[in-house]
Amino acid sequence: MLIQLAALALLLIVLWRVFRLAMGLRFAKVLREEARSAEEGSGRKVLAELPLSDAEVVFLVEDAESFRWGSAHLTKAGIRGARLMVNGAVLKEFAAAGERLPAPEPPEEYVGRERWEVRVFRGESSAVAIPCGTLREGISREIAGRVFEAVKATIAIPSDLPA
Repeated sequence: MLIQLAALALLLIVLWRVFRLAMGLRFAKVLREEARSAEEGSGRKVLAELPLSDAEVVFLVEDAESFRWGSAHLTKAGIRGARLMVNGAVLKEFAAAGERLPAPEPPEEYVGRERWEVRVFRGESSAVAIPCGTLREGISREIAGRVFEAVKATIAIPSDLPA
């Protein structure tokens, strides 16, 4: 009988902890949804949720003049080109008409996880990296692709040039 009571107490403790974890995750989701609604309500477009660290996730938001994430921002008017990168290797790039991007650095050695980022060039030597995460299963890849396409859309490409 004593063993059964101990097992019941242990089961109740485990169930209580699982319940608290589930409610904490639900509360965090509600807070994120409220923050997203507040950003969109102020006229900004939420492009993605960027995982800056294991504990911090921020929104990448776009407004008429800039991109913002966390405490960083990037003015659209100064964008000359961008690269979609994984572990420092270039997957895609674009440059404004008449612009040349600097030569890419050699990619890093693979250390068991993918680090996705979009590096945005603003001039000769000025570049800003937008970190898109190291999550597996294509989540960070999807975020990076969405960010790259949004940055690319800010550059007006003349339609009269042949493809």
